[in-house]
Amino acid sequence: MDPLAWMARAGRILLALWLSASGMAVADTVIEDVPGQPYFPFEYRDATDFSGLTWVDGREFFAVSDKVRAVFPMNIAIDASKGRIESAVVGTRKTVKTRAGDFEGVAYVPEKRRLYISAEDGNAIMGFDLRSGAVSAVAVPPVFSHARRNKSLESLTFSSKIGSFWTANEEALDGDGPVSDSKSGTVVRLQRFDRNLRASGQFAYRTEPSAVRLQNAGTGVSDLVLLPNGELLVLERVVGIFGLAAKIFRADVRDATDTSGVPKLDGAEFTPAAKTLLFSRPTLTVNFEGIALGPPLDSGWRSLILIADSGGGTTHHLMPLRIRWSDGK
Repeated sequence: MDPLAWMARAGRILLALWLSASGMAVADTVIEDVPGQPYFPFEYRDATDFSGLTWVDGREFFAVSDKVRAVFPMNIAIDASKGRIESAVVGTRKTVKTRAGDFEGVAYVPEKRRLYISAEDGNAIMGFDLRSGAVSAVAVPPVFSHARRNKSLESLTFSSKIGSFWTANEEALDGDGPVSDSKSGTVVRLQRFDRNLRASGQFAYRTEPSAVRLQNAGTGVSDLVLLPNGELLVLERVVGIFGLAAKIFRADVRDATDTSGVPKLDGAEFTPAAKTLLFSRPTLTVNFEGIALGPPLDSGWRSLILIADSGGGTTHHLMPLRIRWSDGK
């Protein structure tokens, strides 16, 4: 086992022992490293900076790039016994005809054979029909028009079983407080939509602190995953003194304030979503921006795949993980 995987697993064991000794319940949802494969690098020259990923079926995934107005079919072969990635091939892009840009999140709706895409440039969410190429706009709550530049709708997820979409801005909207710094994280809005893309709830969420800011970027929400049991997972890109880390939290909005009617969170009274750390790994200079629940694995596990922004280069990275959860919540 590689040192990072060993440290992560040891940390989870110690945490579980501490929780047990203190009388607190141990979380049912577990995320683990895939043994012997911390990353899967692959070469692709026709696009850079992948920022979102979604699973369709079998080996079929789709990715989006923050540099190209297109969706990219991907064939990712995953070993069902351990969750290792065996190969990753990018297919021919499908152009998305829209004025919105900087695609960041992507979610697949199997009943419609349609992708939905979130875009930072334009604060937009749009549907993209994979058969006809038709593009349809989604009504986004007006508050997101106050997003700071390059800090808007960074994420998107959907679950057919739950019948909900979720998105979130990367760092605080103008009027919701400061961007992340070394003292505290930034406050973002987790936005829920129902199956018909109607806004159905909005909740504040505070990220981890940012030790430093690099090129006006700090710790923020990179992507979301909605599990079939209703749990919402939040991928944070955390900026530390020695580089980046990918952290996955479970967000619990049951006791959180619905902020749909709150125009500015800065100075307002509200209860943010509770959060529980499920996974953490230092990634140094590799910036993981997308996350997708993948196909079933053996022994009740599911594949969980992260995709990295290549920073303009042609070497791309996937991070294979595996996850399992309780059906009840």
